[in-house]
Amino acid sequence: MLTWLHHYRLPTVGLCGLAMTLALSEPGASVRAVGPLRLDTFYVSIIVCGTLLLSVVVLGEYDPEEYGLDA
Repeated sequence: MLTWLHHYRLPTVGLCGLAMTLALSEPGASVRAVGPLRLDTFYVSIIVCGTLLLSVVVLGEYDPEEYGLDA
């Protein structure tokens, strides 16, 4: 189980983040002002989780030795 979590943690976090954002939030419900920018937290969450998933697809390599696990 621990190896599975290490191997799939980024896709799992990305998918869960997207699912929770879509299920529990809606566009325009929470807008934050950062200086002159107005950021909708719905879209910020979608972008962050999507980028996380995209990085997994693009990089796509997992080396158990990086985590001190046996292959």
